Amino acid sequence: MTAPVDREPRLPGRARWPRRAAAILILGLAAVRAENPTPPGQPDYELPGPVETATLLPQSLRDGPAGRVAPQAEADGWHLTYTLDGPAGRETLTGTQFLANREREIRAVATLRAMNKSEEFGKALLASGGEKLQSVADAVKDPVHTLQKLPKGASKFFGRLGNTVKHVAEGKVGATDAAESAFGVQRKRAQLCLALGVSPFTRDPELREELDTAARAMAAGATLVNLTGLIVGGGVGTAISVVNANQAFQRALVESTPAELAARNRTILADTGAEADRIAGFLDNPAFNPWQKSAVTAALASIGLNPEPVLDRAAEAYTDEDAVYFVQLARLLENHHRHEAPLVALLSVHGVPCALDRTGTVVVPVGADLVQWTPQLEERARQFAAWSSGEPEVKRLLLATDGSVSAPATAGLSRLGIAVAARALDSPQ
Repeated sequence: MTAPVDREPRLPGRARWPRRAAAILILGLAAVRAENPTPPGQPDYELPGPVETATLLPQSLRDGPAGRVAPQAEADGWHLTYTLDGPAGRETLTGTQFLANREREIRAVATLRAMNKSEEFGKALLASGGEKLQSVADAVKDPVHTLQKLPKGASKFFGRLGNTVKHVAEGKVGATDAAESAFGVQRKRAQLCLALGVSPFTRDPELREELDTAARAMAAGATLVNLTGLIVGGGVGTAISVVNANQAFQRALVESTPAELAARNRTILADTGAEADRIAGFLDNPAFNPWQKSAVTAALASIGLNPEPVLDRAAEAYTDEDAVYFVQLARLLENHHRHEAPLVALLSVHGVPCALDRTGTVVVPVGADLVQWTPQLEERARQFAAWSSGEPEVKRLLLATDGSVSAPATAGLSRLGIAVAARALDSPQ
């Protein structure tokens, strides 16, 4: 078997893949094109530009209490950039997950303000002394701002053909104030965030303030009101990937400090057979917050296979978009494992994490908003088609995404023998 990537896992019954330099991978694209000539009558590539949101977003996201989304979004082949007119004015957000998260944050701020103004919460705050406590999010390191223009998410980890730049930033995130933990405020904040469907590591200063206030009141005895209806259901709007998680996982998020979560995740990943240095590469990456690391860990652990192909690429994440991409990638793999066919091996093909299932299908997970037919996608698809033709174990190629796939992209992939599973996370989790 030949695949030009480093430290490749084995397909069942096959020899370990040899190492190859990244330059060989790129130079080999010419051969890939020669082996898979473009058929006559191929539809034109789709160009970046506006697309209608009505067919891409549920009504609850397009027009609701958090604001109204413009009828058109800008597509770039993988991601959508939305315009949201909300209480704070007009905002531009790239990524359906980020739009959903922002709308939840806006709704959460309004709900928490009403809670914090209630008589019960007011009395509890007085009883607590009203001390101002450091927000958990204050301890989170922001992604390196100078790298914001680098390719992100799907365009970086699936669409880009060359090697990505290896991150050099190191650090710990999520450290909390000891006194805050002692009084249970951190636990109450986490409980609130879980109920509201927002992250305790939010960068929104208003939300941090309202979460801190409500958490102090709850730690002093105030009762959490019913927050039903605030969470966006289905596959859309679960970027932190905990809303529909099992009770044991939710309890760990609420009851554990970030340091305890890190230790728990390290143990879980070690039990899958992953090497310590490759686990550390992922868990020590500050691009992920502690809840995101736990979400990825839980999804990979539920599959029960050595997750090194995913960990190696996740270690290269830089930005918020990258982190969400890998959360969705892990969820897509878990979803296929649970609902379609059990996975038997996690792989890396040309640097792309994917998996072989029991039926011989290679599942290629892509976290994206709208997959369009572009030169990037065609190049990558031809790579996979050429690779699979030399692998007798591979019976079928399947691109699975949490987003939509355009008709030209579906047709183009089909011509190369690649099936599509769009909106794969819309099914009940």
